[in-house]
Amino acid sequence: MIFRSAPARLLLALLLAARAGAAPADDAFAAKQAGDYPRAIALYQELVAAEPANPAHLYQLGTVQGWAGHYDEALATLRRGLALAPRDTDLRLSYGRVLAWSGQLAQAEVVFRDVLAAEPANLDAQNMLGRVLAWRRQFAAAEQTFDRILSVAPDNTDALVGRGDVEKYQERFDTARDYFQRAAAVEPASRDIQQRLASVRRAGRWRLDAGYGFSTFAGDTREDWTGWDAALRYALDKKTGVSLGAEWADRFGLSDAQYTLGLDRRFSDEFSGYARLSATPSADFLAKRMLALGAAWRVRDGDATLPPTVLLADYRAATYGPGTAHSLWLGVTQYTTHRVAVTVKGLATRNLNDRWTNGWLAQLEGEPADHWRWHAGYADTTESLSSTVFDFTVAQRTRAVFAGVYYEFSPAFGLRLDLTHEWSAGTPARNACHAGFTTRF
Repeated sequence: MIFRSAPARLLLALLLAARAGAAPADDAFAAKQAGDYPRAIALYQELVAAEPANPAHLYQLGTVQGWAGHYDEALATLRRGLALAPRDTDLRLSYGRVLAWSGQLAQAEVVFRDVLAAEPANLDAQNMLGRVLAWRRQFAAAEQTFDRILSVAPDNTDALVGRGDVEKYQERFDTARDYFQRAAAVEPASRDIQQRLASVRRAGRWRLDAGYGFSTFAGDTREDWTGWDAALRYALDKKTGVSLGAEWADRFGLSDAQYTLGLDRRFSDEFSGYARLSATPSADFLAKRMLALGAAWRVRDGDATLPPTVLLADYRAATYGPGTAHSLWLGVTQYTTHRVAVTVKGLATRNLNDRWTNGWLAQLEGEPADHWRWHAGYADTTESLSSTVFDFTVAQRTRAVFAGVYYEFSPAFGLRLDLTHEWSAGTPARNACHAGFTTRF
């Protein structure tokens, strides 16, 4: 067919131009859906270069950059889009998601609440708000958010999965399993839902922590220490657990076995506490009896400028042959925007001569992902981190550096490794290693 008129030729040119512009966008979207993020990013970057004032292209590019883990680039791209279309809901939601994924949870919460102020029924914003609240450990608020969604959309899989995750974070695996099963019934082909369901299938109310540790001393001047430990906890309800533990230790050519009964309770998302009572029959070096009490109080939930702050208190009364020593740790944990927390504690000890001494501890903790975490720190105190007192009648300084890592293969099984180097005047330096596992059933 030959187009002879000028209008016809113009119409054909416009159609061809539109088709040519659509082809790269279609190719980029296909690469995005296929999970080929490098190709999708490259194609969307070409589209943005051709049309830099098109917020739709900036939205797609920023979204894929976020999926690929390029958070700084994604946030910069989405800010460009928001400068062009500041009230665009898709751009705002994508921006909030990337903030959350990058650990900037308080800022993300502000974005989602801003969207909901204008669109209270927006389920995407409600779901993301619930996730952010859960990641910020505001579990009661997260539960309420997901429950509101499920009251109007009972088959919303995002809300079912989010609600299950909230239960899983609190180690309420039987309830989490129920939510994941409901989500799987709605989307049986979802690999993500099936993985979540499999991860909690064998986890229940019981938790067993067990491990083995040994210590060596500089210059081989002292016989190595060895020991086994185990603790079994049962969740009585959603907030309370009871535990029974035992430690078998060989030190100084002697052996001790200590048994511990514990109770822990989470009174609210802000306040939790514990109590433990230990006894060592025929004790040689461990405490004959020991009472330990502790509490954690989140005094602020955090905001866009300063994340949550938690106050800590731990008290211990340990009875040895000559008498009872009292130790009080007071501290604060300050979270940062990148899933890292800084803890500083001060120690006051009343030794067996009724003399008060002091010490301190500083520790960094990180949780790069939900399934693993690490810690490292330094202590300068008047007692050993091994809970063995060399001489509680004098103010002997004991210093230590320590680090550890925990990797969770699933909620039903995880491994941990802890290393310590400890030294004190007049005693050989101690190098300690402790390896253990956690299983839930």
